[in-house]
Amino acid sequence: MRRRLRLHAAFVAATALGAPAHADEGVARRLAALKVLVEPGAVPAVAPPPTTTSERCASGAWWRTTAYGLRARIDEAVRDASLRFAVDPDLIRAVIRHESAYDPNAVSHKGAMGLMQLMPATARRLGVLCAFDPRENVLGGTRYLRRLHDRLGSWPRAVAGYHAGPGRVEANRIPGVTRTYVRRVMRSWRPGATPALD
Repeated sequence: MRRRLRLHAAFVAATALGAPAHADEGVARRLAALKVLVEPGAVPAVAPPPTTTSERCASGAWWRTTAYGLRARIDEAVRDASLRFAVDPDLIRAVIRHESAYDPNAVSHKGAMGLMQLMPATARRLGVLCAFDPRENVLGGTRYLRRLHDRLGSWPRAVAGYHAGPGRVEANRIPGVTRTYVRRVMRSWRPGATPALD
C-alpha cells in the first residue's frame, strides 16, 4: 500500500509538471508504465515497434533508437550475407565504407540508397523493398557482388562492375574514377593488394 502511494505521488508530480517537449522516448515509456501501475486497466500510450517492411521503411531511421544498436545490426547483416553468398565479410565492409561510410540513410546525387548504395532499379531486381533498412541493403548488395563475381570472374572486376556497371567491365571501358575506387576498396579489404582489372 505504501509503495502504491509513493508511485501515485510520483505519477501526480510527473503529470503536474508535465513532460518537456524534448523528452525522449524512454521517459514516455516509463511514465506510461507508471500510469499502468497507479491506474489498473490503463493502456500504455506507447506505439508498438514497426513490424512490416513498409512500416519500417516509412518510419525512417527506426533502427538507430533500438537498444541493439545500429553498428551491431550492420555487423550481424554482414555476417549473414557473407555466409549466405560466400563473400568475405571484410570485402563487404570495405564496399560499405567506400560507398556510404556506414550511413544507412545515405543517398547519392544519382539516387543510390543506403549502406551499399543500391540504385532503385537494382534494388527492385534484387528484391530489396526498403533500401534504407541496413539488413535488406547489405543482403541485397552482397547478393549483387556475388552475381558480379560469377559473371566477371574476379573480385576486383566485380567491384568495378558494382561501381560502373558490368557492361563497361566486359567491354573493357572502365572509367578512371572506377579504377581509383577499385584500388581504394581493395586496399581496405586486403592492404597491399594490387587489383587486376584487365
